[in-house]
Amino acid sequence: MKRAKERFYIFNIKEGDRGNDTEAFIKSALDHEQIIKWAYVLHDKETYNQQDMNCRYYGAQYCWADGFPGMEKYSSKQEYLDEQMKEPPFIGDKKEAYWHIFIIVDKSVYDEDISDWFGMPGVHYLRVLTNPSSIKDALESLTNEDHTSIAMERYRYPDDAVKADFDFREYMERLKVNRKLERWKDILKPAPFKIRRRPEK
Repeated sequence: MKRAKERFYIFNIKEGDRGNDTEAFIKSALDHEQIIKWAYVLHDKETYNQQDMNCRYYGAQYCWADGFPGMEKYSSKQEYLDEQMKEPPFIGDKKEAYWHIFIIVDKSVYDEDISDWFGMPGVHYLRVLTNPSSIKDALESLTNEDHTSIAMERYRYPDDAVKADFDFREYMERLKVNRKLERWKDILKPAPFKIRRRPEK
């Protein structure tokens, strides 16, 4: 099988985690010749809503079912759930801002390289995009129009909030119609899934 010439990733960086000017850090990290295309956006207008509270409530139920340490002090499951839901955040509270970053890199790049460039503690913070559907979803998540964001009723960011060196909207629309990727010079190209780790020295 012919090897793909590009690899696709998406990941987040919390605002303020890379010094006083996180965007400047991101721009500097993007200034590697092995990064072929990029797009990023600041998600800073989202608040906790009922969907978030539902997820939190169901998460607490799983914790109870798994018998996490400290559960013994509660007389019932409902008492535990009520106690958990008394703690913030609450509906309407603002979520922490973070940068959503999508990149396409040359096949010579290893996951550890990207981790190093963007100051991450490990490759597990990277999401490798392996097929047209996952790439489409990742691009849609920049503006929160992916299926999960819609279901969670998240804030919808306008296209002009996204900074990119290619027309991400045109490419996204092509993916919806064709369900396949083209060469990145025509727009982009797919990459098979394979963790790219540096060879042992």
